[in-house]
Amino acid sequence: MKVEELVELFREDTPRVSSSITHVWAVFWANFKMFLTYKSWVLTETLSTVASIAMYSFMGLQVDARRIVEAGYGAVDWLTFALVGIATANYLWMCVSRISHRMQHEIREGTLEPIISSLIRMRSYVVGQSIRGFLVSAYFMFGALLVGVYVLRVAFILNLQTVLSFIVILLMMIVSYLGIGITTAGIILVYKKGDPLTFLVASITEFLGGVLFPLKYLEGYPILAALAWLMPYTYALDAARRVLITGATLISPGVLSDLAILIAYTVVFIPVGLWVFRWGCDRIREEGTVATY
Repeated sequence: MKVEELVELFREDTPRVSSSITHVWAVFWANFKMFLTYKSWVLTETLSTVASIAMYSFMGLQVDARRIVEAGYGAVDWLTFALVGIATANYLWMCVSRISHRMQHEIREGTLEPIISSLIRMRSYVVGQSIRGFLVSAYFMFGALLVGVYVLRVAFILNLQTVLSFIVILLMMIVSYLGIGITTAGIILVYKKGDPLTFLVASITEFLGGVLFPLKYLEGYPILAALAWLMPYTYALDAARRVLITGATLISPGVLSDLAILIAYTVVFIPVGLWVFRWGCDRIREEGTVATY
């Protein structure tokens, strides 16, 4: 390459490869290849998932299944009820916290500065990181469900309609919370720490969302019950349980109303998250704190 051509290359204000899809794929594939190198971590996490499901199965022996029937999910045991919550809650927060955790790693390792100063679009970076988190987390979530179905014999209703409905509900659950993950990442860019915030939101969501118990338990606590029904995860988990436990589909009235609420949360949360993330990027550029931690 001639000197004149090299100088002209550095003058470009857009990447040679300007497709957003290409940028998203590059970010995803680079991180996915790094994930594949951690074979021992994958093995230990897989064994940990199996051990956790086994532990919950023994906990279910102490729970009165009649409360599950009263909650409207049919005559099933506690493990069948709880397994949907356990699997989806872990999947949700592994996906949502992925972006914020990645931001912290980039800051600590000193790689955020070249990313911020590069010509890659930050929205492409965020999407690429998110897709990697979705796929890796899905491995553990479906692994937990398969252990429940084929080892512990939980009573899920599995057919083409329910499986497809469950996948759509998962996607809507993630999208409705994606704005929260992006918001946390934007805050971490500026303040460098965000784990306590992520942990707090995750803990509150798992408790009030009814991961391990029916929300009828909260009827005696009106404030907690009201907070529970203000969270999108409550509706996602209710829809997932109706599909896997009762055989409902996307056009069933209860599931359809849950999905409508998730769409409403998505419309509100994602623009807010993108605004906060853009604010964080602009602020660290202006303050010159991209490389600090």
